[in-house]
Amino acid sequence: MPDEVIRFFQALGSTILWSVVSIVIVAVVFEILEKRYRLLDEIFKENSVAAGIFGASIVLGVFYTVTQIVIH
Repeated sequence: MPDEVIRFFQALGSTILWSVVSIVIVAVVFEILEKRYRLLDEIFKENSVAAGIFGASIVLGVFYTVTQIVIH
């Protein structure tokens, strides 16, 4: 196989791996927040904008951090 193809599949594998890692981190954090603070109930049942923004900031923060780890 040409070197470019090998590098492509290595980069693809790395991207998939880190995507799975970031999804697992977000899922664990949301589970902890759900058990402790009932975050999802606040977001969906009570329509709390603040809770929704808090949840979104956690997701974006985790994905940003993992992206920085991958590209550096």
